[in-house]
Amino acid sequence: MPELLAKRVSNYELFFDLAFVLGISQLTSSIHLSHVGVQEIFSFIISNIILLNLWMTEVFYYNKYGDSRRIDIFSVIALMFVVGNLALTFDMNMAHLYAGHPTVVIFNWLLILAYAIIALQYFLKGRVLGFNRDIRFSIVACAIYGISLLPFALGLLGANIWTVLIYLIPNIFPVLTRRYHDSSRINFPHAVERAQLVTILTLGETVIAIISTYPLTESLYQGALLFAGMSFMFISYMTQTFLAIDHHRQAAGSLLFYAHIPIFIGINIFTVGIEFLADSHHANLGFALFLFGFLSFYAGVVTTTHYNQSIYQLHLKTYLKIGLLLGIGAFIMSLVRHHILVARSLCDNMGI
Repeated sequence: MPELLAKRVSNYELFFDLAFVLGISQLTSSIHLSHVGVQEIFSFIISNIILLNLWMTEVFYYNKYGDSRRIDIFSVIALMFVVGNLALTFDMNMAHLYAGHPTVVIFNWLLILAYAIIALQYFLKGRVLGFNRDIRFSIVACAIYGISLLPFALGLLGANIWTVLIYLIPNIFPVLTRRYHDSSRINFPHAVERAQLVTILTLGETVIAIISTYPLTESLYQGALLFAGMSFMFISYMTQTFLAIDHHRQAAGSLLFYAHIPIFIGINIFTVGIEFLADSHHANLGFALFLFGFLSFYAGVVTTTHYNQSIYQLHLKTYLKIGLLLGIGAFIMSLVRHHILVARSLCDNMGI
């Protein structure tokens, strides 16, 4: 089989990603509340999925049909503007998420508008290339994603543990209708590169969190250790996705994007956990989030090994070893949890 040529990532795609830099920043900031419970954490996780789903939907369009001509340039700029404003409405305070609250209404109208713009991209491209089955289906899918949000946008539904499952339709619908997708149009190398870029952007927020929360002049050893740990997470991710994965294979790439859901969520929860560790009021919760984010991240990274080159294919025994190592690491961190929290408290009291 001839080697699949990589589709170049457009500068307009990179420009579009800037809106997600704001989105990630707003996400991690929105959960800094006086009370953070199970509902707030669940809302945070769902918000991560919503943001990533929107990014993935646009990535699939650009991967299959984007060519950065006038249709794409103006539509992606409009989408970027909508996503940026959508990011400003992230709110994890459950008291603000009842039916008809301005936050819920505005957030969902903006999300509907974002999916409408992506549907318009497919429609305009269909007028140029012809309305093949894949384009028609993609327009219908975006319409379904948007229409499903109307009860929230019209003030008929509020956000709770059950109704927010509507936001998972973009994750479930493609699996149920996969026979309608034209996977031959997917450029796998482009998909891998886009996934790497959004992961790097997400880790960028972690870098900011560590340096700003644990500056060198105040928390030398803690800041250095956390930064080193985050760096090793990045190294392990890039080693897997840059070196081990077979970039030039013909694959739909669906599992690659699903694997990046726990990676994306894991990094953002890891970031919040790092920030909470420095807050005596949320320190215990911060440690739990820190640990959960760490495990979620590596669960996603391990899942991407499905696409490895034959020389780097892993077997069941290797997966068990990786799971055991992660389990031992998590267990050791749990054992020293008390000492970590006490050390942080002493540093706070001594002004270190």
